[in-house]
Amino acid sequence: MLALASLLTIAVAVSATVLPVRPERKIADAEFLKKQKQVLDLLVGVANNEQFKSEYADWDIAANFGAFTDPKYPREFLEAYHRGFLPRDAILSFSNHKARADVIKLFDVFYFAKDFDTFYKAAVWARNHVHPGMFASAYVLAFYHRADLQNFYIPPFYEIYPNFFVPTETFHKVFKTKMSGVKERVFNYNNTGYEYNPYGSRFGSIWSTDNKGHAEYRISYFREDVGLNAFFSDWFFRNPTWMTPEKYSGENLAKKGENFYYTLKQIFARYNLERISNGLPFPNIITWTDPIKVGYNPRLSYPNGRSFFFRPDNVVPFDNNNYAVSIVDQLERRFWDVVDSGNIYEPGNQTSIPLDKHNGIELLGRLIYGTAERPSGKFYKSLYYAGIRSLAYLLSTGSDKSFVGNALSTPMTELRDPVWYNHVARILVLFQHYKRSLGYYTKDDFVFRGVKIDNVEVDKLLTYFDHFDYEATNGVPMEQSDDYTSHKYTVRQYRLNHKPFRYNITVKSNEVSGNALVRVFIGPKYDSDDRVLSFDQAQMAYFEIDRFPVKLSSGINVFERSSSESPIFVDDQQGFRSLYTSINSALSQEKQFYVSKAGRCGFPDRLQLPMGWKGGLTYVMGVMITPYEHSQAGDDYSADIACGGSKLYDSKHAMGFPFDRPAYPDAFQVPNFYFKDIHIHHKEPADVQKPSA
Repeated sequence: MLALASLLTIAVAVSATVLPVRPERKIADAEFLKKQKQVLDLLVGVANNEQFKSEYADWDIAANFGAFTDPKYPREFLEAYHRGFLPRDAILSFSNHKARADVIKLFDVFYFAKDFDTFYKAAVWARNHVHPGMFASAYVLAFYHRADLQNFYIPPFYEIYPNFFVPTETFHKVFKTKMSGVKERVFNYNNTGYEYNPYGSRFGSIWSTDNKGHAEYRISYFREDVGLNAFFSDWFFRNPTWMTPEKYSGENLAKKGENFYYTLKQIFARYNLERISNGLPFPNIITWTDPIKVGYNPRLSYPNGRSFFFRPDNVVPFDNNNYAVSIVDQLERRFWDVVDSGNIYEPGNQTSIPLDKHNGIELLGRLIYGTAERPSGKFYKSLYYAGIRSLAYLLSTGSDKSFVGNALSTPMTELRDPVWYNHVARILVLFQHYKRSLGYYTKDDFVFRGVKIDNVEVDKLLTYFDHFDYEATNGVPMEQSDDYTSHKYTVRQYRLNHKPFRYNITVKSNEVSGNALVRVFIGPKYDSDDRVLSFDQAQMAYFEIDRFPVKLSSGINVFERSSSESPIFVDDQQGFRSLYTSINSALSQEKQFYVSKAGRCGFPDRLQLPMGWKGGLTYVMGVMITPYEHSQAGDDYSADIACGGSKLYDSKHAMGFPFDRPAYPDAFQVPNFYFKDIHIHHKEPADVQKPSA
């Protein structure tokens, strides 16, 4: 509990208001519930089509061109479909340019349907005729980008396609259980990095000759967290590179380049905090001609049964994929020239576009991410994806129908592989090189005159591991659709969690009133060798955990905040069974079904805090308050800022401010910035009083 002194301060404070950013929940009506159930039905057993039946399974798209806002899109799709789509049992990869283009054509059919009825009939047809992965990709894209689908819920990716999350050996047990006639069972699997060894006296000790493990696997529980990987999959589908504002509409298209930079920096910072908790240094920057010391086996299989490739220790990217690495090397030189010159050179018309302070990071982000609207797209291909392809396909694939890769070959598994973070480190070096070219932040960039943060008080911070259950049932072939209800195969992962916490921020305003924005960060105080880090050294490990607008009044303002209120994080999403139960209860008028656009996409709430130590591990909480000017206003814009929601964009400051650029050491010595040492403790699950539901 917060100190009594804090409560006394609140008693004498003036009214302090945190402005609402999330819209009120609405009660779903019968029509909404019917549609919600329909759209959910199309994802049941999506990888296994034998049991699928519908009256619209053979709906005639060609006879209904008039049901689309522009008939050219269904016409182009049908032309491509008749030329030949990916076979149903092939492996879908977005590195396969034809398959990617066909997914976009199918999405266009869904997106440009005039109404929900047309969309639904087209989706049923596609579910019956198109490669399951292509259908699911286009279908999920439609939910994120069609205006009339924004309020509907879909299950998390780890329940839609559990084979991309559940280890192959665990899935094998699920299949054996199904074949033996058992309809319900729970299966444990371990991603903590400390696998159970029944022969501890013979194997795994420091004297053992087979002891070749890597310290990197201490944090495999973080990299392989199903919520973290589902978040990145969410981000990928909400921010596709090929979607342009000229053709489509949506808030995610507003600052796609800068949002890409901010997302990479946030994931990288959070990863660094977890490394420090485990005594590991910051990750190295990948070098294409040097060995990747840490191999990785994802232990996963594609829906058709093919295993993901694994990467042995000490693989040299250039030796195994020299053509792809040569492309990366060429692109890197071009991007470094762009940053060093401060201009994007356009070879086609012999002109250049300046990378200025106002739009430079957005343009650079578009180039590196490879968005369709970037300048000179043929010359400046995506550096991020060029690197991913060079690492994902270190072994040759058989054909365009057998795109077998390693964990980096799909966004649902990228974050599992340690080398992803080495690749991102190299990308961020380029971004930060540009940021340094803008100059160092000074006190004048940070100060909010007349406003001072007097104090920050935080609850005791405690982390622990607990079991998280989700269903793998959707990945198992069934004879009838109803079998997905009568069978229940639950898998259980050991995941990091924390007790909910609160903090109070006391702000003194000297005759300053109006809107302001509060940002809250967690960063490291020490490195893995217990040496104090300077601000410059710690910059890339400061992780933003909260951002909220407030109404300042002259005098003392005390803002109370709970960890559950942050727009950066979301709770574990409802799975298939929970959603169906909620829908059926609402249809029978037993319970209400509530709908809200907020809280749909973000970092897993469980990962707000890095793992603590039994005796407490010291981190730093940084709190900053600045003037607030809306760049996007109104309830139509999402506050889910981790996935591109623009409601909390600050028009005066860059994303990641104030840790997006280097700063002079005294720049943070301003009254509206407050650093506080915090101590994160860790306990075993049995010793933790779990939060109430």
